Amino acid sequence: MSESMPTTPGPHAVPQVAMSTMSTLATRTGSWKYQRPVYHDRVAPCNARCPVGIDIEGYLNLLREGRVDEARDLLLQENPLPAVTGRVCHHPCENSCNRRALDGAVAIHAVERMMGDLAHQRPAPVFKGTPRAERVAVVGSGPAGLACAYHLARFGYGVTVYEAAPEAGGMLRLGIPEYRLPRDVLDRDIARVTAHGVEIKCGVKVGTDVPWSELTSAYEAVCISTGAHTSRALDVPGENLPGVRPGLAFLRDVNSGLRPSLGERVVVVGGGNTAMDCARSAMRLGAKVTVAYRRTREQMPAIKEEIEDAMREGAEFVFLANPVEFREQGGRVHAMVCERMALGEPDASGRRRPVPTGETFVIEADTVLTAIGESAALQNFFTDVEGSDAGLRVDALGGTSRNLLYAGGDVTDLERTVADALGAGKRAAIGIDRHLRHHAGDTAELNALRFADGNLSAARWTGRDPVRRTAPVNDVVTPDDVNYTQFRRAPRHGDPHLPSAAAVQSFDEVNPGMPEAVAMEEAKRCLNCGVCIECDVCMIFCPDAAITRTDGGAYVIAMDYCKGCGICAAECPRGAITMTQDRP
Repeated sequence: MSESMPTTPGPHAVPQVAMSTMSTLATRTGSWKYQRPVYHDRVAPCNARCPVGIDIEGYLNLLREGRVDEARDLLLQENPLPAVTGRVCHHPCENSCNRRALDGAVAIHAVERMMGDLAHQRPAPVFKGTPRAERVAVVGSGPAGLACAYHLARFGYGVTVYEAAPEAGGMLRLGIPEYRLPRDVLDRDIARVTAHGVEIKCGVKVGTDVPWSELTSAYEAVCISTGAHTSRALDVPGENLPGVRPGLAFLRDVNSGLRPSLGERVVVVGGGNTAMDCARSAMRLGAKVTVAYRRTREQMPAIKEEIEDAMREGAEFVFLANPVEFREQGGRVHAMVCERMALGEPDASGRRRPVPTGETFVIEADTVLTAIGESAALQNFFTDVEGSDAGLRVDALGGTSRNLLYAGGDVTDLERTVADALGAGKRAAIGIDRHLRHHAGDTAELNALRFADGNLSAARWTGRDPVRRTAPVNDVVTPDDVNYTQFRRAPRHGDPHLPSAAAVQSFDEVNPGMPEAVAMEEAKRCLNCGVCIECDVCMIFCPDAAITRTDGGAYVIAMDYCKGCGICAAECPRGAITMTQDRP
């Protein structure tokens, strides 16, 4: 008789397991565990990287919940010019968006633009704090000056802005072409600032029409935000030839409605946003454009989309080219001699330094537009304030070496972008407010004001933040903190564009913007990093059923039953739960 063989369980056999018929209510953990989960809000990377200090995750969350007007109000708490920034901001928020690791960053700039345009159609109520006796002067009506004036007015101060140009807007009006920023859009955003009681005096040059002594005697504080309006020189032979001109002066002419004759061939020197604006404007005037830049495309400081648009519209790019001489023919510039460069070691900017090779070549040109950077020309205003080649040195709240003089924007040694200028203007307003309240002895009111570490929040400063935030520190959520398995893929919605052939025929806006419905869908792509949105994932995955919800929607963890296993924190889609050492 053969030996019996072990039988193989059938497909429906139930394996033997240890089990208990007792309720888990009997298995109290008590103080046995060494760690416990804690809910607390953390900072989304988009918020941390926004130079303006906008609660981006907050207003996107409000849009997800359909609270559109509250989302608009939260955006306007920090940014007085959202229709402008939605069009021209370099949006570093998107570069840090955690959704990039899944299927592409949220198109925050497009959603912000939609919200900015919506705020023109449905204006937010004007909010002004308790009126104060002190008055503040702001010199310059660019983004920094407008932001400073806007926030000061909301804090209750009387504010007067002095602008040397015939119209307000500073470099937003003089330096950015209409195909990127239509003037009616700019005018409506500026109207929001004046609706808060800000007085803007145009055609008044401080230091000439109004002496500095008058400002310092009539106002309790002054904020300088005059911008950088002087193009840097190349300092090469032939730079003063007819046909060689600063790119910023060219843009001022174009943005004022003039259409200067450039000839057939235009060379633009530089790789920043001013250079891209010059190139694209010159093409709209019928010229064939070549952009010469001394580094490579990867190192160009211009906004990536602006570079791509310039290429798409037909501009040619010559990289690793540095002008060394301009040649004359017939009494004006005829050609630009360039030296071929190579990349060396990184310089102070972190980019590899261009090193001469000794090889030269020639680019023929009827007009050359130089756009290698701008300076603030502070000597036109005053000489007794400590500064540097990059501009005024300021502290975290815009203060300078003089007690009642504050500064913001391109006039400072900070980054020179529209978003950075808006943030600097807001910080200067908070700095002025803190100083004047302290000087007036309002210590109780000053001590009651709170703002977050990192980017200062005007919403918290005014006590009107519609989104509850509990994070005590600037704890930023990284991709490692996000549980991507809990999210479905949803491709990013791209920006619409006019066809390139049609775009270069006029100065009409190239990007018509996302339709509202599409922008709302894009807003829903936000992962809401670091914030509990009551998705119930933690409650579902808890093996001990120790997590429940109250009638108000908040989660409660029964610590008598929580084993400290950490599954809730691991499964949380947004990194809003952390494990902390349990108290004995």
